[in-house]
Amino acid sequence: MLTPRGFDEPVVLELADYQLPSIPEPPDGAIVLRNVWLRPGLNGLYDAAGTPIVESFLRRGFDLNHFPHGRPEPADAATLEAAAGHGLERIVYVPHAGMTHFGHLLTEFAGNLGAVLEHPDGLDGIGGEGSVLIVPVRAASSCAALAKLLHLPAMRVCSTASLVQPVRVQQALVPRPSMMNRHGLAHRHFGRVRRLLSQLYGVDAELAALAESDRGEKLYLSRSRLSAEARHIQGEEHLERALVESGWRVVYPEQLSLGEQLLRLAAARTVAGGLGSALHLLMAFGESFGQRRLIALGPSPSHSNPNVALQAARQGMPFRHVVCLERDPSSMNGMRFLASPARIAARLDALATDPCW
Repeated sequence: MLTPRGFDEPVVLELADYQLPSIPEPPDGAIVLRNVWLRPGLNGLYDAAGTPIVESFLRRGFDLNHFPHGRPEPADAATLEAAAGHGLERIVYVPHAGMTHFGHLLTEFAGNLGAVLEHPDGLDGIGGEGSVLIVPVRAASSCAALAKLLHLPAMRVCSTASLVQPVRVQQALVPRPSMMNRHGLAHRHFGRVRRLLSQLYGVDAELAALAESDRGEKLYLSRSRLSAEARHIQGEEHLERALVESGWRVVYPEQLSLGEQLLRLAAARTVAGGLGSALHLLMAFGESFGQRRLIALGPSPSHSNPNVALQAARQGMPFRHVVCLERDPSSMNGMRFLASPARIAARLDALATDPCW
């Protein structure tokens, strides 16, 4: 453990300490598949022999060997044939399409749906005229919102949760994602995030002003007023008070409109906060956010999601990870400080004013 409980001085890590591999630039385009199967209530696509096509499943990790919704198992081709219902001519399949979590909306959703959103002919331009968008089981509740976002009739967006029989597909396209969790982030992803925010929230004016608004503020993104089921930091309000005394502005992102969040971020020279969705909103700035400083509070990187570090590296942001948190055994999702909030606040302020980044 990098920081024993009660240790007075939080450990500060830089990008080099993560020992990140070279950040892959996920390729553009789409994988074209023919004669494949959709299975009712299951994710992904299967070839004619019943073998899972791994590119059609949500994968994470440096080696892309983590399947967060379960590693797919082969199917028996004869059983699929015997139970098959109607077929489909053309589909577009995406491994992630849920719209209920803001952080995943900016990362894996924008990464998987971005090609459809940015194509001038939308789904027809990607999959062919009349093609159907098929999404995984976990995105079933988002189908209506997806149809609205993509300007499609409801019948052209379907989840495998609604299938009652195996379906043979003549041609399936799987767009190559521009972001893969804990693996790679493409330069084109930032434009996709901006387009998504524009279409969902109508923040064109705020997005247009992002590059010019740096007013040198020190901004802390607090989690202390999130709903009870969210991940909290025990005693975060004590850290907030100490930061305010040092000239920081503390904001509660969930209490602001998206436009207000963007303007607050744009005004900042230094942004700090616990690892979470609010930091992913910085992707809206693309590479124009370089030279602004990003400080993430979290546990040791060996127990932490490296996505924010990957994002900072791709955006060219000076980045520090302050190891000052550990899991709180008294709560389901909570964290607690490893050092006193006053000591952590002093460390954050010293980092914000250090000219040697």
